[in-house]
Amino acid sequence: MYLFEHKEIWNSEFEHEKDLIIANYAGGIEILHIGSTAINGLYAKDCIDLLGVVEDISEVSSLSQHFVNLGYVYKGEYGIAGREYFAKKHRKVHLHIFQTGNVNIEKHLNFVKVMQGNLVFIAELNQIKQDLHAKYPHDKDLYQQGKKLFYDRINALL
Repeated sequence: MYLFEHKEIWNSEFEHEKDLIIANYAGGIEILHIGSTAINGLYAKDCIDLLGVVEDISEVSSLSQHFVNLGYVYKGEYGIAGREYFAKKHRKVHLHIFQTGNVNIEKHLNFVKVMQGNLVFIAELNQIKQDLHAKYPHDKDLYQQGKKLFYDRINALL
């Protein structure tokens, strides 16, 4: 099982991780809560997604040891140009860092903005997620692909 009903603790876990990163990273960084765990009432995988925003993306790789010291694994761009990506297994966290002005920043933030408090969209996405989880209980890739039409529709609203 990888899909869970919304947990209030996700918000405090986000705040804890945000504080750790800001206290330990030598560069300037803003940390925001994104993804399904950021949306009250939305089912999610038990993974906190963080959006890091920096002025200069080139400094992130040279300062990556600061994240490694916090238990993150550095994965470079990991398939998305202009991103620096880190993953943490114990208290599963994904950290997506982009430079100010990158289109992915607004994409992530607008998804949370559109979804937060929209009970119709939350109910629809929860149903999609539950159906996909039942259909693909051991295949997260097919689960992710099945949600794409919904996400594309939300992104078109922006």
